[in-house]
Amino acid sequence: MKRFVPYFQRLVLALTFPWIGMLSAIHAADPTIGQITLKSGKHVITDEPVFVLLPETGFPDTTVYLLEKSSAGTKTIPAQIENRKNAANRLWFIPPGKTTADTSRVFEIKIGQTTFENGVSIKDSGEAFQIRIGNRPVLNYNYKHRAAPKLLHPLYGRSAHIHPIWTPSGKIVSDEFPPDHAHQSGQFLAYTNCLFEGRVTNFWEIKSNKGRVRFHKLVSQQSGPVFAELKVKQEHVDLTGSEEKVALLETWTIRVWNQIAKQPKFWMYDISSEARCASESPLLLPKYHYGGMAIRGGRGWDKNNCRFLTSNGKTRKDGNHDRAHWCDIYGRPTAETPWSGFTILSHRTNFRHPEPVRIHPSMPYMVFTPSALGDWKITPEQPNISRYRFLVHDGPTLQETEQIWHIYAYPPQTTLQLVTKNN
Repeated sequence: MKRFVPYFQRLVLALTFPWIGMLSAIHAADPTIGQITLKSGKHVITDEPVFVLLPETGFPDTTVYLLEKSSAGTKTIPAQIENRKNAANRLWFIPPGKTTADTSRVFEIKIGQTTFENGVSIKDSGEAFQIRIGNRPVLNYNYKHRAAPKLLHPLYGRSAHIHPIWTPSGKIVSDEFPPDHAHQSGQFLAYTNCLFEGRVTNFWEIKSNKGRVRFHKLVSQQSGPVFAELKVKQEHVDLTGSEEKVALLETWTIRVWNQIAKQPKFWMYDISSEARCASESPLLLPKYHYGGMAIRGGRGWDKNNCRFLTSNGKTRKDGNHDRAHWCDIYGRPTAETPWSGFTILSHRTNFRHPEPVRIHPSMPYMVFTPSALGDWKITPEQPNISRYRFLVHDGPTLQETEQIWHIYAYPPQTTLQLVTKNN
């Protein structure tokens, strides 16, 4: 479908009639192809991403944006289509401002592009994929092998982890090769105390040389005004046999969401993990007190200047293995440094949700670990799919975390109505 008026003609029109305004001229020229109705439900939505399912046919393969008209005026809202193989596409957008509970908002879908200050992009450094909002970095996914520092054993080197992780103000809240536990690099997913083909293996404590997790390949990437998404494959490699063998093939989908506020309190990103057996051999996971989606807090955080808080109100003192649907950790390297931290939100569809959260008694790390509740396994017939949302914030624990978890776990209702044409 072509636009009615080319962009440069609309620009000339706007300059010729300045009282109309450039955006008004652009909006008038771009055709409307439908509308989205958003119903907030029981929870407030504040600058958070929502989606509407698109039909398999009848929706044009083109760039779109949204308009919202109200008594306060007309707002232009970026939109982005997620391309999903073997599934219905979804159109994502971030409704600006606050959507109060039990209310509805209506958005027109327009064909065309609209300007926006900051997009979400992916930059390849040759060693890591860096996802950025505007010109500010959010995180690095390290796909090249990172050699351990000279004072550490070479076996601590690794790939397939996220570090650094930055707050909106630029503080780094993750650590890499921490001296006390050098295998806890940034954000990673690994299991310990595993059985594979009758042998005891360990993907977590990589210095044991029984197993490790490493980058395999890039699957896809997508950038845009609403989000940037990186999809990668990782290998969980067993090293206990006569030769190395891949036990699990795991796909990570990392999606960083844009922020509407010029000075946001936090960055938000999602990770979904799909761990599948790489052969006909299952991976057995006996009961253990840690192993799963983990993150190590910033360098210099310690027992005295690092705090934990779970969704049940538990802290480091009483929160270990608390079955929480979110857990926050924040710290600072010195008493004079401002607080900063991150929150991990566990999706309600995860195995054994709410998963127990491992809170270390002295170190600044945490992990959601289903193994704490007993034996389980990943088989060729039954992969393990888990989903998490991360809030990387300046300051201590966010007040709105519980609200954000509900929107993440129970997306609000949206309906799509396309414009029909009379032949």
